[in-house]
Parts: sequence; C-alpha cells; structure tokens
Amino acid sequence: MARILDFFLDRKTNRACQAYPDAQSLFNGLQQEESNAIRCLSSKISGSIFQIGKGYQLTDDDIEELICDCITICIQKIRTDQYVFQGYDPASFVIEIAKNQVKNIKRKSQKHETSDLEQFNDPGEEMVAGSGESTEILQRLLQKLDDSCQNLIRLKYLEELKDKDIIEQGITQYTTVDALKNHRAKCMKKLVELGASMSFIQS
Repeated sequence: MARILDFFLDRKTNRACQAYPDAQSLFNGLQQEESNAIRCLSSKISGSIFQIGKGYQLTDDDIEELICDCITICIQKIRTDQYVFQGYDPASFVIEIAKNQVKNIKRKSQKHETSDLEQFNDPGEEMVAGSGESTEILQRLLQKLDDSCQNLIRLKYLEELKDKDIIEQGITQYTTVDALKNHRAKCMKKLVELGASMSFIQS
C-alpha cells in the first residue's frame, strides 16, 4: 500500500518548487493561491510535520489530517492578512502552526487522560471565527466533494460537533470514532488536492 503521505511527497509535488526559488516568491505564489505554490508548500512541510507527529505518537492518519489542517490555516491567514511576509520561508510558519497544534493535543489529552484527536484545536475554529468569508470559502469547496465527505467536514468544522457525539447520535454510517476520523482524513486530503489543482479561494 502506498505511503499515506505520497500526495505531499511525490515527484510532481517536489517539481512544483522549481518556480519558487526563494521565500518571497513562494509567499507571493501562496498569496495568489497558485496551485504549484500549494504543492510546493506541502512538499516542504510534510516531512517535518510527519516527524513532529511521530514524536507525539500520532497515527499516520492523524498526521495527514494535521498536515491538511495546517495548510488550510496558512491559506486562511494569508487570505485575511493575519500572516504577512517577514522574510522567512512560509514553510517555517506552517511548521510552527503544527508544533502548536500537537502541543494542544498533548496538553488536552493529559488533562482528559485521553489521546483522542477530538481535543485537537483544528482549523474549524479558524474557518468559523471572525468573518463569514472563510465559511463561504469552505462551503464552495465542499460542493466539489461527494455527499459523505461534505457531511463529515460540515459536522466537524461548521457545526463543530465532537466525533464521539456524532457516533453516539448515529448521524453518519460510521460506528467508531477511528473509522470516522480515517474517512474524514481522506476527505481533508481531497480538499487540499482541490486547492492544489485550482485557485480555490476566489475574491
């Protein structure tokens, strides 16, 4: 079976960085939501975040979801001018986001004596807080996914339901939290693929 992070590490993705030889050009590409810039960013950060995640005993699926979340947060922050270029590589910014996220996972799992990623401070908070514009962006992206993925992402990031509550209420066809999270991770991967294949944040 192919590695779970193949999308982020494949040769085509790495070749995307040829158009962005320095930090400024990569940031400019991300600011314009260029598909190759998103691919380049993913190739730069995936290896480091994979190592960070393994250091915190995260599963491959959880790490993949973490990578997708961090890329999404970065794009949203650029879109809302919360992240402006200050001379360093955007990949460093995304890796710092990942470090903060896994620290939240560890802190909250210790507090609640569980390692469930349900405690994860995820980009849903970024998407629904502040302006309705981010939510509109997510809604447009969701329309390009199948019904199952649309439902899973809406429940998590728009309705902000906890995974255990989704399972207990029988809202989806999944009967365990792990199964739900695994499928949602695949859906999040599709979101990033969409963002990499088109300018998914329109003015």
